[in-house]
Amino acid sequence: MDNQKESEKNLSVGLPDSEILHLLTTISRELVCLHEPDGTYIYVSPNSEKIIGYKSEELIGKNPYDYFHPDEKRLIQERSHQPLLRGEENIHSTFRFLHKDGRYIWLQSDNSLTIHPTTGKKYLHTSSRDISEKINTEANLALAERRFKTLFHDSPIGLVLTGGHGYIDETNEAFARFLGYQNYEVVGKHFTEISSDDGLEENLKYRDEVQKGIIDNYSIEKQYIHKSGKKVWAYLTVTVLRDDLGHPIHYLAQIIDINERKKNETLLREKNDRLRAATNSYLTQNKQLQAYNQIISHHLRAPVSNLRSLLDLMKESDQLKEVKEIESHLENVTENLETVLSELITTLKIQNSDQFQPEPVNIQLSFDNVLRLLNGEIKSKQAEVQSNFSGANTVYFSKDFLETIFLHLLGNSLRYADPNRKLRISVESFPIGTQTAISFSDNGIGIDLERYGDQIFQLRKTFHRHISGKGLGLFLIKYKMESVGGRIEVRSKPGEGATFLMYFPERSDAE
Repeated sequence: MDNQKESEKNLSVGLPDSEILHLLTTISRELVCLHEPDGTYIYVSPNSEKIIGYKSEELIGKNPYDYFHPDEKRLIQERSHQPLLRGEENIHSTFRFLHKDGRYIWLQSDNSLTIHPTTGKKYLHTSSRDISEKINTEANLALAERRFKTLFHDSPIGLVLTGGHGYIDETNEAFARFLGYQNYEVVGKHFTEISSDDGLEENLKYRDEVQKGIIDNYSIEKQYIHKSGKKVWAYLTVTVLRDDLGHPIHYLAQIIDINERKKNETLLREKNDRLRAATNSYLTQNKQLQAYNQIISHHLRAPVSNLRSLLDLMKESDQLKEVKEIESHLENVTENLETVLSELITTLKIQNSDQFQPEPVNIQLSFDNVLRLLNGEIKSKQAEVQSNFSGANTVYFSKDFLETIFLHLLGNSLRYADPNRKLRISVESFPIGTQTAISFSDNGIGIDLERYGDQIFQLRKTFHRHISGKGLGLFLIKYKMESVGGRIEVRSKPGEGATFLMYFPERSDAE
């Protein structure tokens, strides 16, 4: 007896590892394979013919992707193959494999990454079993059909079933139609592929909490990417199905279309913005009218009073010399009064809304018209004028007013040029959101904004005593820009020139 045990011991010890492996895999009910990192077979257990119809030597050197069902190659690559190569463990997969007799059978596989202890080379190890009988039973098929019909195909609400890694396993027609796809175009996509980046971080945060078992469901508003490329809003509710150990198996997502509601909210918000802009415009006009009343009371009172005084003097004087002198003063006062009245009439015209007829205005053409008007003065000053309106070709404004604005700004640049350097003027346009902006810059003598910043756009305000000016142009520009929902800003320092930035409203706001 002892001799027999010793003999058996010697026999087993004497078997090479390869023979032991051959014996074990021959009697195993599972197909055991070893693969190169790209999937190429380098070992197939001898029982392969019983399971998949091929002898092991028929598969060595070939790639299993040649035998996978075409509909599942991408899923296997993304859900099993790549995660294994990244170091994930215990990957389980279920797929269809082409049997040698031409039919597809269902295999369920346990997959792992193996590293050779001496060379360090990586291999893929798979252990697969035939589960076709289980999957193809009529009971399971009927149950699956009822589940899909009830939960998905007949539901008016978008429904999506995803696996643990976030890939879409099944969707219904309502969801596919919501995104402009056919059902088969959505299946297999990762949910991040059809999600907008806006709010995706919140979605991933909740999903992570579900995976960790912190919560079992969540609801959020999020944007999806329609097939056309546009973003659409949905109300998303996600519920998780867990296994006996609490690990997520499937995620069921319910998607309700709220795109129209969001559009209405946006329209309401835009209308409120326009209402606020109109209110601000009315407040601005009210301030301008107050300033206008002050101008009338202040600037008309003095010349009228002077006229009255001079007329009284003329009545009292009988000396021709004195009368001639009074007449000279009368001419000066009358000229001053005419100037004030002319300015006030101009402000009245600019405040008349009937004068403003908005239309798409070509910026370059309007600017060229003004350049022609001031061509002589530009040449006499030897000024260099550069313009670039490629950033925005048009504004929705009044052509006459735009040319008036250019005329005032160009005239100011020429009037307030620095005598110690060549005058350079630069004008360009560019978009800012839905608005168009025009920048007008020069290298003239500049303005001391720290001293005059709060007066820069007031009527009859001038800031360079040695240069004549009426203080009307900037007032009119600011008034008209603000009255249609635009605005003007100035940036300047003494000796460094000035830059005026004008922001023109979009068409709907201008109207």
